[in-house]
Amino acid sequence: MYLVHIHLQAPLPGDRLPHRAAAQIAGHAAGREGLLHVSVHPDPEDRPVVGVYLRAGSLAEAEAAAVRLWQLAQTAIPPLARWTLLRAEVPLLPQALPNWPPESPGQGWTE
Repeated sequence: MYLVHIHLQAPLPGDRLPHRAAAQIAGHAAGREGLLHVSVHPDPEDRPVVGVYLRAGSLAEAEAAAVRLWQLAQTAIPPLARWTLLRAEVPLLPQALPNWPPESPGQGWTE
């Protein structure tokens, strides 16, 4: 399972995603692209993030599936059509990296 963050840009300053965006996206994408759950992080309001949890064979497949899910949502939900997709990516969490945390203060991450 992957969590992919879909970063968006508002069509106009001050625009906000619809209050029910997560439920609407989940409803229109149910059973597609391995989708399991959708959440919306509305702030900052002009650059919200839609989080999609989905099953995929690899990180690259998950990110590509998230883009397809967003495009499907834009087609099916008119208020989303004008929002710009900036990027869709799996957030890399420091705890998931090898050798984390660094061994001593001031020492960076090493492989």
